[in-house]
Amino acid sequence: MTSYLVPLLAIVLLCALWAIFQLWLSKHDPDATTRSTKCGACDERCER
Repeated sequence: MTSYLVPLLAIVLLCALWAIFQLWLSKHDPDATTRSTKCGACDERCER
């Protein structure tokens, strides 16, 4: 039972750090929240 505790805590810590990083990123780069639908092959917006 305790052998599962360390990996579980590591995953929880990783998720918490990822959430904190996302909050930090949204404050420092507001354009990071917008998603691009371009594939990179053209300058126009794709229909998909």
